Amino acid sequence: MSEVKAIEAIDNALSALDPDECARVLAWAQLKYGAAARINPATDQPAPTPPTAPAPANAPINRAKVKSSKKAKTIISMDKSLNLSPPDTVSAVQFATEKSPTTVLQKCVVAVYYLRDTIKMEKVTAQAVFTFFKHLSWPVPADLKNTLQQAGSVGWLDTSDSENIKLTSLGENLVEYDLPAKAKTKAK
Repeated sequence: MSEVKAIEAIDNALSALDPDECARVLAWAQLKYGAAARINPATDQPAPTPPTAPAPANAPINRAKVKSSKKAKTIISMDKSLNLSPPDTVSAVQFATEKSPTTVLQKCVVAVYYLRDTIKMEKVTAQAVFTFFKHLSWPVPADLKNTLQQAGSVGWLDTSDSENIKLTSLGENLVEYDLPAKAKTKAK
């Protein structure tokens, strides 16, 4: 199969998916094929692709309508019983300020770490992470469960059970050693 035909096959396959499904497929491909698919770390989005050559004038035009997603979005509500400012321990606001996560994936990992290790929550759920985001006045991703899965694809979380999200050793290392991000120093 030629490179062009492979690209066409990928384009046809991804065009049939909704954006969330497309993101999961691309995350999988990036993990499987490594450097072949790059994610922009500043935005956690696929890096822009280089412009392609225009199609020849006699090439057929694909006028297929984009399939609308009929998938119901999960609505997550706040856990009113969750105390994120407990006495005798660091509050969620203090912890998040100290760690200063910059990307939405890092924020998810910080939330799970705080819920599990600081306030000793037995089973961390998407609802608890949602409550953490709202408490911190952080914008909640449109599909929080998918975002948590993306943090799992990076290796920071284990999201195999959405009612018991676990932190991996890579996630622990991120929070304990890599956050806040160190300022880059210039060589003299």
